[in-house]
Amino acid sequence: MKYLSLFLLATSISISTQAKIWRVNNTPGVIADFSNFETAVNTAAANDTIYLESSALSYGGSPHLTKKLTIIGPGYHLDPSDGGNAGLQVTTQDAYLSATLQVDPSGTGSKIMGFVCASVYLNGTSNITFERMRVGSVIYFHTSESTNITFRKCYFNASGFLNEYSGGTVNGLTFENNIAAGYVSLTELKGSSNIIRNNNFTSGSGSTFVNAYFVNNIISGNAATSLTNCTIKNNIFRYAQTLPGTATGNKVSQNMDDVFINTGSTDGKYKLKAGSPASGAGLSANGVNNPDCGAFGATDPYVLSGIPNIPTIYSLTAPTSIPSGSATMNITFSTRNNN
Repeated sequence: MKYLSLFLLATSISISTQAKIWRVNNTPGVIADFSNFETAVNTAAANDTIYLESSALSYGGSPHLTKKLTIIGPGYHLDPSDGGNAGLQVTTQDAYLSATLQVDPSGTGSKIMGFVCASVYLNGTSNITFERMRVGSVIYFHTSESTNITFRKCYFNASGFLNEYSGGTVNGLTFENNIAAGYVSLTELKGSSNIIRNNNFTSGSGSTFVNAYFVNNIISGNAATSLTNCTIKNNIFRYAQTLPGTATGNKVSQNMDDVFINTGSTDGKYKLKAGSPASGAGLSANGVNNPDCGAFGATDPYVLSGIPNIPTIYSLTAPTSIPSGSATMNITFSTRNNN
């Protein structure tokens, strides 16, 4: 029984016929291709897929993505006793990378989803997608310009989603349907194609944005948000925010007790309350008229616990032992499609 992976059945991500799928699990007694995530990243070839499986132990090392890879974890906030969501995965354990995940320029095109990462370091990379991730502390854009970087349906811990820059810039950032519980500083966005849309910014400290299309967000911190050279439309602010004359459709001085349900899981409490001033208050786009503001609105809303968009096992019943001489055992499991 302990050798059965309870995490994923199959993938709906298209990969070439030459690509391989690798399993990583560092739980003692579990048989997998690798127990060390860094070794798996180094061994995998371009276009391969790595499944980083649930474990009570953290994954360490110094992983550098130097090729195009798809990395998939089981989700996060899975333990209902710790503010998680019940019934989404049969396992209640996350996959936690305690190290910094560095993506180098040769890692262009990679897609990373469904696990907990202490921090991310982007070193002049392009066309990288982080989706349904939980990021612990810091995103670094370092040294040179990164382009076409996407964070979608991610959760950023209250310990600080800090975008720190050491000579790095970003051109073409898409930041959509995320929940950012920490301070956000996006001061080195370049160009005119940076989109900050349908997010929840919940930090008590005011965040900073420049050169961005800032639309349909909910900012629940009780401090001013700095918005320089931004298009500002249809956002919900708790603070009595002073906005430029070009801003349209925004609501300030809103009571967040009227906006969110404020009960339930760590991420689920940010669902909109019935009659919320954020309901139907968003700017129409992509064929959706008057979408809800915030992470759970628009055409591709936030997914609780970052469950990957592949089939998962969410219920399992199996015997604790097999009678001596028995050649079979009965196992009942239930799966769901998470598209």
